[in-house]
Amino acid sequence: MQPLCPKGGNDKVYTPSTLSSLIVNHFNPSGKIVEPCRGKGSFSSLMPGCDWFEIDDGKDFLLAEGHWDWAVTNPPWSQFRPFLKKSMEVADNVVFLALLNAWFMKARMRDMKEAEFGIAEILLVDTPSKPWPQTGFQLADVHIKRGYRGDIKLTEGKLAKAA
Repeated sequence: MQPLCPKGGNDKVYTPSTLSSLIVNHFNPSGKIVEPCRGKGSFSSLMPGCDWFEIDDGKDFLLAEGHWDWAVTNPPWSQFRPFLKKSMEVADNVVFLALLNAWFMKARMRDMKEAEFGIAEILLVDTPSKPWPQTGFQLADVHIKRGYRGDIKLTEGKLAKAA
């Protein structure tokens, strides 16, 4: 069986601009925004003025200090939990693109509860074509919010078809 992500965190899967555009336009983050894993900038380019981190550029989000209203990213899946914990520490709203099942591990659910975050919305999205990992698991963008205790909104997102 092939693992979903390689060991050691070297799992760079860059978000296509069509997908990052769908996500940013759907959630419409405002205020002070951070992009924890900039990669090639598909999210940060859509959020002018946002702060960003990228380990390959010498800016490690896991060492970040400050506070943001929103953290929006496609985190390295092998480091999902450390990025989630750090994001909840420094932002009031967190939006991560990942496999939907990644959110429902007991430890991650416990981390969210302890940090007083709740899942506000799950945006189901189509898996981009290769080289994006073709896993058979549902890809989603999940919005968690500090202090949220309401129902979880489930939305189906559709990528625009290329002309």
